[in-house]
Amino acid sequence: MLSDISKIVSANRAFFLPYLTFLVFCSIALLLFDKNGLHIAINQKSHPIADVFFQYITYLGDGRMLVIYALILLFIKYRYVLILLISSLLMGITTFVLKTQVFDSALRPKSYFENIYQLRLVPGVENYLHNSMPSGHTATAFCIFTGFAIMAKNKNSGFLFFLIAVLIGFSRIYLSQHFLADVLIGSLIGVFLVLLVYYCFEKYVSKPGLEKALFKT
Repeated sequence: MLSDISKIVSANRAFFLPYLTFLVFCSIALLLFDKNGLHIAINQKSHPIADVFFQYITYLGDGRMLVIYALILLFIKYRYVLILLISSLLMGITTFVLKTQVFDSALRPKSYFENIYQLRLVPGVENYLHNSMPSGHTATAFCIFTGFAIMAKNKNSGFLFFLIAVLIGFSRIYLSQHFLADVLIGSLIGVFLVLLVYYCFEKYVSKPGLEKALFKT
């Protein structure tokens, strides 16, 4: 199993090499600095254009976007739709359990910094207060765009998919919806589950009908 997954990763280096760099960078940052200082440092770097950009790109990681992503994949291959939906379902269950059962006391930045530091909040954004760990938007983003990178014929497009996913993840920090650790763990959940589901389909599911698509026989 591990060797097969490593082959999938190797075939998609344009996505996984920058993702590995992202993991290392975030891990080092979390080891060297406390989450208060990290979040405040990011919160102090703001710009009106960035406010608008991150306010809207964060929606690409919203669970409701799965409908649009699934519709796109219907025109490519039915197999991909099932991989997307199953991995997203597993991701949703995993993040829900972690948020509500394991890290149920984890506060979001707005609550955490209350009476400690006056965060700059982006106007028009509703900031949530609880269930910070892990970031569901980030998990969704990395689940979807890792899947797109693996499914794409042009493997060089993997970097673009990584960039979209990481920008969605960063938007959660910029908007003070999550801490860096929440985003890091969310990304790991998304990547791991889509890799696992993709591997299972490649290994165990071989139905010719799944290779078809809408308007393609």
